[in-house]
Amino acid sequence: MNRFLLPAALVAFALVFVASQTFFIVPQTHQAIVLQFGNVQSEIKQPGLYVKVPFVQTVEEFDKRNIGFTLAEQTITGADQERLVVDAFARYRITEPLKFYQQVRVEQAGEARLRPILEGVLRRVLGAVATNEIIGAKRAELMRMITSEMNKEASAPGGNAEASLGVEIIDVRIRQADFVAGIQERVFERMRTDRQRVAGEIRAKGQEEGTKIRAEAERQATILRAEATEQAQKIKGDGDAERAKQFAASFGRDPDFAGFYRAMQAYEKAIPAGTQMIVPPQGEFFRYMNDKSGATTRR
Repeated sequence: MNRFLLPAALVAFALVFVASQTFFIVPQTHQAIVLQFGNVQSEIKQPGLYVKVPFVQTVEEFDKRNIGFTLAEQTITGADQERLVVDAFARYRITEPLKFYQQVRVEQAGEARLRPILEGVLRRVLGAVATNEIIGAKRAELMRMITSEMNKEASAPGGNAEASLGVEIIDVRIRQADFVAGIQERVFERMRTDRQRVAGEIRAKGQEEGTKIRAEAERQATILRAEATEQAQKIKGDGDAERAKQFAASFGRDPDFAGFYRAMQAYEKAIPAGTQMIVPPQGEFFRYMNDKSGATTRR
């Protein structure tokens, strides 16, 4: 029986070995291409169990997940001729494993091809804007521009679509952008001066607008006061006319009252409050003090 055990074991081992060379699994996170003597036979993007010709065909797998790399610090000169030290990184995904294999073979070589592309696009995009825009709120927009430009370069280097790397640039991030040592204080001083100038212009404009608003308000107030005065004079005139009319009617109906009223007005105008006078009460001026009808008493 031992004579058959060894051959059976050898056969089983051979079958397992052949099966391992025939069947292969592509994981969920990977994609693959099948090669035959260095020539691409097929491209596999879906996970699962696949078959190849044993000992003749080989399999190359590539990651489907996002792959990232960091670019070493670069000295970038902005449009204002100021220099910045920029630290950036990029993330990409292999979308066409066949093209990727044809151009770079392995993932490490792909990163080596993408680094100079990122560096060139970074210098071109950032070199077209002022350094304060790179440092400030425009950074997000610049990163989107760099990502778009890098995608164009990776999909058709030098305008040649056949040289596409078969990758998609997910995003590019500028992690840090600082002025070159030695010029920071000078740049910051210039930025402060610019901000002070802008603030002065805003204040001057605000004062000018304030003066216009105050002048317009004063003009409106003057017009309102003039209209109110005119209306008050008109009302007062109408009241005086009505009073005179009422007095005239009263004087016509009662001459004695008319005389009495005029005498009271004369007392009010002629004798200020607190005045002490010694006048004979029998005089014509004080006739209403002696008799309510105003009759004079003669001696």
